[in-house]
Amino acid sequence: MKKRLALLDSGWLTMETPETPMHVGGLMLYKVPDNMTESFMQDTLNWMMNVKEVARPFNRRLSSKLPMNLDAAWVEDHDIDMDYHIRHSALPRPGRIRELLALVSRLHAQRMDRAHPLWEAYLIEGIEGNRFALYVKIHHSLVDGVAAMRILQSRLGMAADEQLPPPWSAEWESLETRGEKKPKRKGPGVGESVKALGNVAVNLAKLAATPKESHVKSIYKAPATVLNKRVQPARRFVAQSWSLSRLKSVARHYDATLNDVVLAMCGGALREYLLGYATLPEHSLVANVPVSVRSADAADDGGNAISAVQVTLGTRIKSASARLRAIQESMQSAKERLGAMSQIEIDTHTIMTNLPLLAGQVSRLDGRVPVLFNVVVSNVPGPREARYLNGAELLANYPASLIWHGYAMNITVQSYRDNLDFGVIACRESAPKVQRMLDFLEAALLELESEMEMKKARRNTA
Repeated sequence: MKKRLALLDSGWLTMETPETPMHVGGLMLYKVPDNMTESFMQDTLNWMMNVKEVARPFNRRLSSKLPMNLDAAWVEDHDIDMDYHIRHSALPRPGRIRELLALVSRLHAQRMDRAHPLWEAYLIEGIEGNRFALYVKIHHSLVDGVAAMRILQSRLGMAADEQLPPPWSAEWESLETRGEKKPKRKGPGVGESVKALGNVAVNLAKLAATPKESHVKSIYKAPATVLNKRVQPARRFVAQSWSLSRLKSVARHYDATLNDVVLAMCGGALREYLLGYATLPEHSLVANVPVSVRSADAADDGGNAISAVQVTLGTRIKSASARLRAIQESMQSAKERLGAMSQIEIDTHTIMTNLPLLAGQVSRLDGRVPVLFNVVVSNVPGPREARYLNGAELLANYPASLIWHGYAMNITVQSYRDNLDFGVIACRESAPKVQRMLDFLEAALLELESEMEMKKARRNTA
C-alpha cells in the first residue's frame, strides 16, 4: 500500500545534503534494574530485535530515492532487516556522560540510507552509575519530532514488571485503543484555498512592515550572527536536566508560562555565548518556535503536523526580567495570530513561511543570504509519571534535533517527570564550544531567580 508524500514531508528529503541530515533523535538514559543477571543487556538487545512485524511508521520506506519524483511515496516494507536498524555499542570505562554525548554527536551526524526505512536505534551500555542508553533517530519526513517522542514514550511500560513489545513492534497496532476509524479531513476547495492564501499574504505583509526593534516578529526580522553561516557535517551534542518545579516557581512569580521561561533561559544563554565572541548583534535574536497542530486524538502513524512562530529572545536586553517580559509580549502576539487562523490558513502559513527555507537549502544560498530567524527553540511535552523499557527505569530523555545551512544551533527541550531535559545540537565549526551553553542556561535561570528574590525582599521590607 502506497502513501504519497505530502509537500512538507517531501521538503525535508529535498533539503537533505551530506552536511545537513534531516533526522531528529532522542537519547534516553535508563537505570539497569537491581539484581539483574549479567545477560540483561544481551537479553534486552534480543527483545528489541525479536519482532515478527514492524509497526507504522517504522515499516515505511521510500518508493523512490528522488523525493521530488511525482511518484515518490511511502511503501510498507514487510522484510525489514532488524540487524541493520538495531545496533549495539558500549562505552569504554569509566563510561562518563561526556563520552556518551560524544558518541551520540557522531551518530547524529551520519545520514541514513534511503534504501531502508529511515530510522535507527542504538543500544549503548557501559555508562557509569549502572546505566545504559537508547539513542533513536528517525527522519523528519517520516514523522515530526513531537509525534516521534509521543510514539516512543507511549509505548514504554508504566511499571517495571509490565511485559510489553518493543516500541516498533506491529503488536502495538492491536494493543493500542484507537476507537472508531477517524474520517479523513476533507481537503479545501479552490475558492477556500485562494482566500486562505490571500489572508495569509496580507498578514505576512503587515508583519514585514513592523519595525525591526519591535518585539513582534516574523521571518526576515533576524539579525546576522555567527550562528547563521554554512554548516559542516560534524556535530556537537550536549545535554542537561533542570528541575521542572524550579522553572515553574519562576513562571508563577513573573506570571509567565513555562515555555516563556525556557525561551528566557535560551535568550540569556545566547546573549552570553555571543558576548564571549564579541559578536552580539545590535538587534535581538529571533527564535523559530515549532508549534504542534496535530490534534490530541490524531493517530501518530507518520507525516508532519507542525507550524512555527517567530519570537524575540531579547538578547539585547541586559535585565533577565525585562528580557522575559519582551519574550512574553512577543509570544502572546504570535499565539494570537495563529489562534485567529483557520486550519487551512495555518497550513498555508506553514507552507509559505517554509518555502524560503526550502528554496535556500536547495539553491545552496542559505548561510549566504539574510536569515529567516537565528535559532530554533522547541519545547516538547512528555509524561509526568515514570516509564520503563523492558524493566529498566527511564531517567532522562534528551532530544537531539536538526540544523541547516545558515542555522547552526538548535535547542530542544523535553519534559519528563519533574525535569526539563535540554538537548543542544550544533555544528562543531560554526558554533564552537557549544558546551558553554549549559553553563549559560543555568546562569540565565539563576539571574531570573535572583531578580525574583530581590523583588520579594524589597516587598517584605516595604
